[in-house]
Amino acid sequence: MISKFYIFMVFVSCIFNCSSVKCQNTLRNFGNLKLLNEAQMGFHVNLVNDGTFDENSGRVGFFGENGFLTVSGAFRPIFYDMEVMVADDLMLEVGVGVTNNLNLILGDINTPRSFLDVNLDFIDQAFYSGLSDTTKIDGYASLTHKKDFTFPVGYGNEFKPLQLLSEDINASAKCAYFQEDPNYPTSIMSSYPTEKRTAKVTAVSPYEFWDLEAIVPSRVRLFWNQNSRLENVVEQLKNLRVVGWHIEKDTWVSLGITMVSGDLQSGTITSAIFDPQEYGAITFGSLDNKAVADLGNYLLTPNGDGVNDVLYLDAISLSPGNNSLQIYNRWGRLVYEAEDYQNNFDGFANVNWVIERNRGLPEGVYFYILKLHDINFSHQGYLAIYR
Repeated sequence: MISKFYIFMVFVSCIFNCSSVKCQNTLRNFGNLKLLNEAQMGFHVNLVNDGTFDENSGRVGFFGENGFLTVSGAFRPIFYDMEVMVADDLMLEVGVGVTNNLNLILGDINTPRSFLDVNLDFIDQAFYSGLSDTTKIDGYASLTHKKDFTFPVGYGNEFKPLQLLSEDINASAKCAYFQEDPNYPTSIMSSYPTEKRTAKVTAVSPYEFWDLEAIVPSRVRLFWNQNSRLENVVEQLKNLRVVGWHIEKDTWVSLGITMVSGDLQSGTITSAIFDPQEYGAITFGSLDNKAVADLGNYLLTPNGDGVNDVLYLDAISLSPGNNSLQIYNRWGRLVYEAEDYQNNFDGFANVNWVIERNRGLPEGVYFYILKLHDINFSHQGYLAIYR
């Protein structure tokens, strides 16, 4: 009884604060809305939230048999449980948070792709149900305080989720799917020319891409179906890769591979670990895994003059985040090793047995072994160190 009485009082307050013209299709909150315990509240009209509506423990529903509904206002509402059954979609003009369950029954949740802060945010332990090609988030979904999460995103009548598998908990992250040509996207200002790619990336999908906004090193899992037209991107599934538009390098690079399943008509692929904040777009690409990496013998002069101060290997771009480097002295003793080598060896050992490691390795000839796991490639070469 307490909950029902509280809801009734809130409803009267909202009606009183809206104009007589708009009361028929809009509920405007100027005050402090709150759903207690198992209270339920259904919106058959638009919600304008210009007050507080963020400490809820009940369920809010949006229902519309004809047309669409909107959520707008100065402040984002945060719901415990949220249910959507709107024939022509629920349009967000302000962000909305969910702390428990989002249940999509009918219609999408639409957010503008040009405003990333307007999104559906899954907070802490929040989850969702009822996802399909016609019930999804058409625009940006976000997370708060989650490590792994599958963003329930898509476009039009296409559900195309992205699964984020992070090394640590994300304070926040956002994702949207674009069924657009990255060369000429229509809903954002940026473009990602598919002809600009590293030498061993032979093709980049011109049909779709994802935007992932995150800062924690992660892997991503992408899903494809017949509409992805992978047969136009890659000839054999073994050559398929997740590729990303590297912002600083202004080019598409391979993000590696840790798992792939399915066929060219449908399936999933998981990248190697990478830093999402370095990339502006993610999609499918192909890698020429028959190509031989251009590797040879190297001279290292780590004296601080900016020339040959570090061992720089272009070939790691063929397997970013999924490579390994070992360096041995002339007696075959390991003096340096790295997983996911970052072109940063400057003549100092990093294994425990080497005495006075802070003085750098002695001058002389060493040999190295580089393994590029993405293309099943291994190479041994020589390295001379002179100071």
